[in-house]
Amino acid sequence: MERASQQRLNGRSVRQDGPEAGVLHPLSHRIEVYLRERILSGEWIAGHKLPSEAGLREQFGASRTAVREAIRRLQGRGLLTTVNGSGSYVAGGQLEMVSQALNAYSVLTTDDQAFSDLLELRMAIEGDAAAKLAARQSTDDWQCIDARMAAMAAAIDRDEFAVLDIDFHMELLRLSRNSLFASLGKALRNHYSRFVTTSYSRGERLRERTMTEHHRITHAICEGDPEAAREAARQHIWQARNRWKALALENGDGPKLDS
Repeated sequence: MERASQQRLNGRSVRQDGPEAGVLHPLSHRIEVYLRERILSGEWIAGHKLPSEAGLREQFGASRTAVREAIRRLQGRGLLTTVNGSGSYVAGGQLEMVSQALNAYSVLTTDDQAFSDLLELRMAIEGDAAAKLAARQSTDDWQCIDARMAAMAAAIDRDEFAVLDIDFHMELLRLSRNSLFASLGKALRNHYSRFVTTSYSRGERLRERTMTEHHRITHAICEGDPEAAREAARQHIWQARNRWKALALENGDGPKLDS
């Protein structure tokens, strides 16, 4: 019968040769931390091949199970990729994984502060995106923004207008030419939807306010004024935050977004 050495972790016994259900193998954790620190510090760049499984086992005095568990966890975080018959490598930038993780967070969070934090993130990235567009002074950019505004003005019903409102914000982030901004926008699309589907139920007055605030953003962009564009975008989201807060308090549910 195989002998299993025992080690204490947080007051509980875990097997040295295999993970116990619900308990992270202590050596696996050490290996994971070692690998993660070298990746995140930039010591190992994208494409760097990790030491072999046998090498890691010898270095840490660990079992095959412990090494594979550490690698599996880093794969799940998007830091490693493994090629059968070749080995494990540091993964390149995977914005899609970042997007998926943030999307899950924005959908599942119900905490008031977390919801408010997402709004502050929007203010930051959309403000900078608008400033970048204004500084670039590209006719093509202006035409894209104008087309979004025209579509919103021509929308027949609230549902259509709400979707076009979201598309306007996605377009700002896309036109920034910052791939991380665009990825974050994609991740937060469901978060945007939570705003508009509830907020626009209040009637046409909100539509008018939204168009006015969007016009301020587009005007500053077309005037080539980065600071005015940044401030207009940030103020628009701040006003949307206040409107959402008022609606939540009125209905007695949803995130209250207390300051």
